[in-house]
Order: sequence, then C-alpha cells, then structure tokens
Amino acid sequence: MRRFAVALLGATLLGGVTANAADLPVKAPVYTAPLMYKWTGFYVGLNGGGGWGHTDWTYVAGGAQAGHNTSGGLIGGTIGYNYQIQNWVLGIEGDWDWARIKGSTACPNPAYTCESKLNSLGTLRGRVGMTMGSTGNFLLYGTGGWAWGRLNIQTVHPTVGTNGTSHTPSGWTAGGGVEWGFLPNWSAKLEYLYVGFGTNTYTVDAGLQVDAKERVNVFRAGVNYRF
Repeated sequence: MRRFAVALLGATLLGGVTANAADLPVKAPVYTAPLMYKWTGFYVGLNGGGGWGHTDWTYVAGGAQAGHNTSGGLIGGTIGYNYQIQNWVLGIEGDWDWARIKGSTACPNPAYTCESKLNSLGTLRGRVGMTMGSTGNFLLYGTGGWAWGRLNIQTVHPTVGTNGTSHTPSGWTAGGGVEWGFLPNWSAKLEYLYVGFGTNTYTVDAGLQVDAKERVNVFRAGVNYRF
C-alpha cells in the first residue's frame, strides 16, 4: 500500500509539471530580413541586338537628296562601374559593338544605287537608376552621353563598281533600360538607345561630295558580370 501511494503521488506531481510546461508561452521565431542585392562594383559584359534608323544624304553640288532608311544587327562588349546609395545607383558605362546597319535607295542618277553602312557603334554614357523589388535586384535606369561610329557612304554601279569613303562621326545618345540581378555577381539587361551623329562630307562616284549623317534606334540585350 505504501508503494502504491508513493507511485500515485509521483504520477500526480509529474502530470502537474507537464501541464504547467504546456502552458508556458512559445518564443516566436526570429525574423530575418531578406538580403538586399548589391549593385556597387566594376563589371564587364556582352550585348547584342538590332537597330533601325535613317541616313540623311545630300549632294553638296546641287542639293539633290538620296536619304534612306537603315536596319541591321550589332554585337559587342561592355565595361562599367556602379555605385549604390540606398535605392539609387549611379554609374558610368562604355561599350563598343560591331554593327551591320545599312540601307540603300536609287541615286539621283538612277544608274547608281546610294548606299550607307554603319559598321561599328561605340558609346560612353552616364547611368542613373533606382532599385526595385523586395531585395532590390531590379534596376530601372536612364542613360545618356557620347556616341561614335564608323559610317561608310558609297555609290554602287553594276559596271563602274563601288565608290565611297568612310568617316568616324560622333554625336550623342540617350535612352533607358531595366537590369535584373539573377545571381550575386550576374545581371541581365534590356536597353533602348537613340543615337544621333553629326554631319560629315563623303566622296562617292566621279569625285562627287555628299553631306551625310546617321540616326539610329537601338534595342539590345546584355549580360554583365560584376567584380
């Protein structure tokens, strides 16, 4: 009987302790804020896309016009630097692309074809952007600066052949885009640029001179690696 009483007392005490423990408040899990994406740093990348535009073509003697639309593709490399201040990202970016943006039309002398080819495109631009998303890994930005290219202006005749010259005109560019940081050091972007070059004088068939300038709209995609 004594043993039974001791066992009963122990079971009662144990049950009371268990009930009291069940009534104790459970500590809430510690909240951990998501890691914010870091945009600061140097980066290099690749880009490619297409463009369309217009070549203004005027013969110096007489003022005859042979302007025409242009289109084609481009591909190249990018280098730049970003500096992040809270949700703002400031940067500078340069790129150079091989291009094949060209077009043609009948010359004032219909025996000839007037043709232009933009063979390269380079830019040096500032960028200002704002981060978006819960971790700031989306960057919406505007950009603008200096542009240059290699433009060939020529006339083509089925028997006389091709005659023309090339210059490296410079001008300005402006546009914008969105960039997505999909890994800590990697990002992908979509970008639009408007490029306007100044007027240069080119020599074509029979020593005739042409004043020409190029305007191009560029859409391109790219991927960057940040150090």
